[in-house]
Amino acid sequence: MLEQKLNALFEASGYRKFRMSKFEEYDLYAENRDFLKSSQIITFTDLDGSLLALKPDITLSIIKNNRGQDEKVYYNEMVYRPKNHHYCEIPQTGIECIGSIHPYEEAEVISLAAHALACITHTYALQISDAAYLPFLLKQAEVPEYLGEDLQMAIRTKNTGAIRELKLPAEITDKLCAFTELHASLSDGIHEAEQIAGASEITDHLKQLAGILEAFGVLDHCYLDFSLVNSMDYYNGVIFQGLVPEVPAAILSGGRYDRLPEKMGRHVGAVGFAIDMDAVENAFPEKPAERKRIRISYSEADDLKQLASIVTSLQKQGYQVETGTSKSPEAISLAEAEEMLK
Repeated sequence: MLEQKLNALFEASGYRKFRMSKFEEYDLYAENRDFLKSSQIITFTDLDGSLLALKPDITLSIIKNNRGQDEKVYYNEMVYRPKNHHYCEIPQTGIECIGSIHPYEEAEVISLAAHALACITHTYALQISDAAYLPFLLKQAEVPEYLGEDLQMAIRTKNTGAIRELKLPAEITDKLCAFTELHASLSDGIHEAEQIAGASEITDHLKQLAGILEAFGVLDHCYLDFSLVNSMDYYNGVIFQGLVPEVPAAILSGGRYDRLPEKMGRHVGAVGFAIDMDAVENAFPEKPAERKRIRISYSEADDLKQLASIVTSLQKQGYQVETGTSKSPEAISLAEAEEMLK
């Protein structure tokens, strides 16, 4: 079972299971709406008059329960969000690494994301970016602040035509277009990024991550793609998403988000990811194990204690056993069932 494989994967790296109730106080989500994928939240009034919400997110609850200590947790939970114009119960699995976060911890989380995707299919890719790189590039190119939102949208959609329509100086436009079109293996992509905008602390950090990911054995599945830009104000470093050919959208997303615990008064770093298990289950339905079916027909004259013993023994051997007093063409007698065990 996929969930058990993922749980074993996370536990092998020291993660413990995090459990929570289906709902939280509404204020938790109201105060952090910009971290949520949707501002539409299902709410209800508790018996004491307080306003509660069905949880649309797990990360907020994990950070809320952290007391400023190092912590590694994983979860298998349901979130409640709008999807296809309806509120849906969506299964989600993920991990959060909280505390003193260094390049090793970041690479470990990315590596676990890669291994989690490998549990689903051998054909997968991890796109990696850094939330700080676009602001760095815009500052370097002296792009006016008011163009930032339009540029972010153009880069996210790889729309170089929209970038050229902004009528920036030709050198800056060419640099931004090259940045937008960049998609290469992580190592090659870092080299290309340095050719576009020169070496920086960001590319040095990505080089360090690439080296650790190589040691983890997942570098061949990692790609640099700066069109994966920061869509949430809390992301402040490496960001990544997991893709598989069978699903048109990312099934895994994550990154470094120190600003969220900082906002909630926790002086810790944080990095993690979540897997959309609903999309995974739809694309990769698990086939139930096939079991041979047997029907045993018995009468009141038969030894029912013996019947129970035979049924139990057959079930242990993997048979699906039905019993009944009515006879049918495929049914076998108690004596025939006993013979099967010899």
